[in-house]
Amino acid sequence: MSAGHVADGALPEVWFLTSELEGERAGGFRQERWCRIFLRAGYRVRIFNLRGAFARTEFACDTVEQFDAFRSESLTRAAPVSSLREGPLSRIGRWVKHYAMADLYLPNVLGLVTRASALLATGHGKVLVMASSPPFSLALAGARLKRRFPDRVHLAVDMRDAWAMHNALGGFRVLKRAVERHVLRRADDVMTVSRWLADEFGSAHGVRPLVMYNVATHYLSEGAVDGSVDWSALNPAIGAQRCKLVYTGSTPAGHYDIASFVAAVAALRRRWPRLADRLQFVFVGACSEVAAEARRQGVVEGDIAFVAHLPHRVVRQVQAAADVLLFFAHHGDGNKGVVSTKLFEYFSLGRPLLPLSLHRGSDVDELMRRFCTGSLNAHSSEEMCEAFKSVAERGTAHLPRRLPEDRTPELLLDYEAYALAARKHLIADATR
Repeated sequence: MSAGHVADGALPEVWFLTSELEGERAGGFRQERWCRIFLRAGYRVRIFNLRGAFARTEFACDTVEQFDAFRSESLTRAAPVSSLREGPLSRIGRWVKHYAMADLYLPNVLGLVTRASALLATGHGKVLVMASSPPFSLALAGARLKRRFPDRVHLAVDMRDAWAMHNALGGFRVLKRAVERHVLRRADDVMTVSRWLADEFGSAHGVRPLVMYNVATHYLSEGAVDGSVDWSALNPAIGAQRCKLVYTGSTPAGHYDIASFVAAVAALRRRWPRLADRLQFVFVGACSEVAAEARRQGVVEGDIAFVAHLPHRVVRQVQAAADVLLFFAHHGDGNKGVVSTKLFEYFSLGRPLLPLSLHRGSDVDELMRRFCTGSLNAHSSEEMCEAFKSVAERGTAHLPRRLPEDRTPELLLDYEAYALAARKHLIADATR
């Protein structure tokens, strides 16, 4: 049957242009969520997944079971890597990439457009093309398909992060903003991950994105987590008796107020050394910025401990074993609308949460007030130090944690409503 055909009882099709469905990065879990929702809504899913600059995978399925087998096999093949490469060579490479906008015309991006164009040229009926960004090259690829086949493509661009407006990315901002505006205005639908980002895209480009928060469905579906962890095996410096405040993930330069956090840890040790002995801050993942800042400020060895990148399965165990889960809000006005999957992972575990640099009224702050027992808004090193002192003196009972009944799955209704509405549109278009 021709690609995109919806008549005579055939399934409407959604094509995913993505680069993360064969790994464990947060963006991959969002695409996994979308795929399952579309399959349950009665679609045929076709995945175009890019890897690096040259590799490309294409896979089609009609059932959740087929998709899960593909996803499971992909994760088995994928080597565990951190979400961020570090070091001077990586920084230089990122600078060149952003100024040359090299990722917009990589060989596998061009190959994807060629292959998708060939399928569209031989089919009939409309296809929902879901382009996931980052990388922005996939959004641009979707716009090219839309321009060439306007009657065949219903383009949805899922902007998981800002591109031209990202305060930590380089490049020629005026040119990037023009490209981003062109792509988003060509799209039939734009989605993003927070109200703040939706407002920014609306103000900059005149579009009205739908907000789809990154509910951690990969945690909800896996049930209870074994929280037994041999801390000393992860790092001998981690003390068995100390209260462990754990952060998992990466700390990319410029994203978080690491200087104030480290200053607060140092101040706690300087002012109340006995209280400092009760706490230990544990960072799991690519967190070299924290280590460098700790050395610069002379933090006592062991007050902050580091663990290299771990497989996702082990990370879940570490999170479940933590006494407190640290959440760093993006450093900037309104926290720049950043609502990471990590927040919902933390919610699902029900552990005490300690957010830092969280602006009152931001997306994360309101989500915590909606789904948890409250929120905290510690910004300066002094405020952070007082928060740490309170934990050392009082324990963790006063910290925010998820309400007893996990209501975050209600956010998935927005995904499901979109999939069903788009299906109705595709079928109606095919039967005209």
